[in-house]
Amino acid sequence: MHGLKAWRAFILLSACAHLLPASSRVLYRPAAGNRPPQISIKGELVQADLEAFTAIAETARQEAVTFMASRGTSTPPPGMGFVNVALDSRGGNIWAAMSIGRIIRRYSFATRVEVGASCVSACVYLLAAGQGRYVGGRVGVHRPHLQNDGVTSARAEKAQYASINAQTRQYLEEMNLPTSLHVRMMQTPSDRVTWLSAQDLSTYGLTRMIPPSPRPAVP
Repeated sequence: MHGLKAWRAFILLSACAHLLPASSRVLYRPAAGNRPPQISIKGELVQADLEAFTAIAETARQEAVTFMASRGTSTPPPGMGFVNVALDSRGGNIWAAMSIGRIIRRYSFATRVEVGASCVSACVYLLAAGQGRYVGGRVGVHRPHLQNDGVTSARAEKAQYASINAQTRQYLEEMNLPTSLHVRMMQTPSDRVTWLSAQDLSTYGLTRMIPPSPRPAVP
């Protein structure tokens, strides 16, 4: 019964996908062969991405259970996650990022920044949420950007920044990452990017090494 529900949900999502522009930020690839389901998040993160991801995540989770059961196992194949979330984004809405991140962690999805991809700014909160994390591309951090509307007082802006500072620190603690990562973020001005080295990624706990996905065979 659950398999039927998941299949119906997948058909609905697939039908909706054809109505969306080609630049859709949240894309779904169902399980195929030895590959578990994958959700891709590309481009600038906006609030609508949270709604799209929430809808897709449950379908992916259900399909992953069926996928694992069909292989007679409850663990992902080597080099894979239960569901892989592929990231290629230069950031965006930090609140949407943290909300999506909590879904990723709740469902024990794995996060990946493949070779050639970048994960910058708010995207790092998605990467941090992965139960397993692989980075083959670039990861960059900086302080969250505050939009100055010309009306907000300096005092209100300071209070807003303090709130963001506290909530992002708490989020990274939820993900069991060291305070030093938050400090590094806050030390980098919002108009600059600090690119993290392989050693940085390891030190900050942003890589729990999962081998890269197998490349599809060339016909």
